[in-house]
Amino acid sequence: MLRHGQCCHEGEHDSLKELTTHGHKQAEDSARYIRGLFAASKLPAKRALLHSTSRRATQTAAKLPTEMPDLEVWNADLLRETDPTNNPFRAEEVFNRLFAAPEAGDSDTLVIVAHNNIILYLLMRAAGVPIERAAQAWQLFVLRHASITRVDVNSAGLKQVIAVGAAAHISEASMTWRNITGADMSAWKGGGPDRHKFGGRMLVLVRQVAGSSASTQQIAAVADHVKGLSGYMMSGKAVVTCTSDAQVTAMAIARKFKAAPQIFPDSIVEQPEAAFFQFFAPPDESSRDTVVIVAQDTLLLYWLMRALGMSPEESQVATSLYSIGHASVTLVNLKGDGSTKVITVGETGHLPVADLPA
Repeated sequence: MLRHGQCCHEGEHDSLKELTTHGHKQAEDSARYIRGLFAASKLPAKRALLHSTSRRATQTAAKLPTEMPDLEVWNADLLRETDPTNNPFRAEEVFNRLFAAPEAGDSDTLVIVAHNNIILYLLMRAAGVPIERAAQAWQLFVLRHASITRVDVNSAGLKQVIAVGAAAHISEASMTWRNITGADMSAWKGGGPDRHKFGGRMLVLVRQVAGSSASTQQIAAVADHVKGLSGYMMSGKAVVTCTSDAQVTAMAIARKFKAAPQIFPDSIVEQPEAAFFQFFAPPDESSRDTVVIVAQDTLLLYWLMRALGMSPEESQVATSLYSIGHASVTLVNLKGDGSTKVITVGETGHLPVADLPA
C-alpha cells in the first residue's frame, strides 16, 4: 500500500489537489524502488496496480507503469480518502475485498495507491485489531508521503505486517509528511520541502544486525540512516541503549552521535516493562530529544505494541502478527501532551535491495 505523494491545496476540492514538485519526486522514487524489488525477486512476479480515483493518487499511481510497462492497472472510488472513525463501513468493505486469502499455490502482488487514513485502517484490520478499535487506532499512526506499507496474506488467510510507512528509499531532500495549504510555492522558497522536525521524544527502535557476510554493510547503512534522520525529523541529541547481544550495531550508531551505548541488563528480555516505563515517556513539554534502542525483534515489537496502548498480555500476542527485518528501523514519536504517533515500522529502505529477504 502506497500513500500518494505530497499534494497542494489541502482542504480544498479534490480536483485542485495535485502533486507538488516534491510529491512527483517522491512518487518517482517509490516507483523505482518497487521496480527494484520485483527485479530482485523480492516480491511475487504476478502483479497488478489498484489506485484511488482522486487526482493526487492517480498522479502517484501513474509513475508505476512508467517503470513497469506490463503492470495491469485498475482504479476504484472505494479507495478515496475517508474518515474511518466516523464512517468505517467503506474502509471495512475494502478490507474484506482486498485482503482475501489467495488460492493454495498461488502467489501475486497487489500494489494499492491510496490515502493515509484508509491505508492505516486497513493496516489495523490486517494486524488483527477488531473493527471498533481499528476505527480509533489508525489515528496513532502518520504516514510519510509515497511511503510503503506491506502486508503478506497466505493461503490460510493469515496476515503478517512486514513494514509500515517505509520511506527511506525516498531522497531526504524530498521527504515530507504534511500536505500544502494553497499552491505549491517551494520553487519560490529555495526549492526545499516545507517540513519541521517532530517535537517531543522520538523513539528509534533498531533491530540488531545478525552475523553474516553482509552484516558490516548493514550496520553501516542503518547507522548512517539513523544519523540522517536527525537532520530533518528528530533531535540530534540522542541517547543510545541496547541489549548485550546488540552492542556491535549500537556502537556504530552511538559513534554517529558521539555517544556511548548504555547496556540493558540481561533481565530485560524477561522483564521488558522496565525499559518501557523508563524510555517510552515524553520529555518536558517544551523540549525535544531522541532515544535509540537496539535489540531483538520480539522486544522491539513488544514495546511498539505497548506504545499503541495494548496491555502487556495483548502485546505479547500481537508481536506474532509483525515480522521486521534485521537492521530495520521503527519510529515512535511521543509528544509532551502524552499523544503518540508511529511513523514507520520495520523500515529497510536504507539497505541494499539484495540484502532484503525474499
